Amino acid sequence: MKRTTTALLTTLLLAVGLAGCGRPFLPATPPGFVDLGDRYGKKEYRAATPDGAVIGVRAFENEPKGDLAFWTRVLENRMRETGGYALLEKRAVKAGALEGTLLRFGHDEGKDPHLYHLAVIVDDAHVFLIEAGGPRAQIERFAPQIEWSIRNFRAK
Repeated sequence: MKRTTTALLTTLLLAVGLAGCGRPFLPATPPGFVDLGDRYGKKEYRAATPDGAVIGVRAFENEPKGDLAFWTRVLENRMRETGGYALLEKRAVKAGALEGTLLRFGHDEGKDPHLYHLAVIVDDAHVFLIEAGGPRAQIERFAPQIEWSIRNFRAK
């Protein structure tokens, strides 16, 4: 009996320990996209279509502590100033139970226009970035799936 209890306790401790090592979010893979697994690390998420549209989710510690408006402005400035992206749209979105802001940017790669969507979601512990980017035609085609992925995102 003692051996079974020890094995169960060890299993539970490992499960609890590993839970803290993974993603602090539950991504939502929309129809038409395939989850690319752990190719980008165990703390990031990527899904793609065969035509080049990509969705990704990353989480950062909310340190220094900032609210949604603060982090949205930081990212908006960074995309414009260092990435050369033009802001096309900015609007409120809902990501599960959390409020967020969707920033939609455009830029050209050579002669090809590209779109980049960046949803910023903030809770007390994390800043979550839900990103989608690719050739403009593909991102426009998959816009409903990208929106679905944002709406169905869940923080742990």
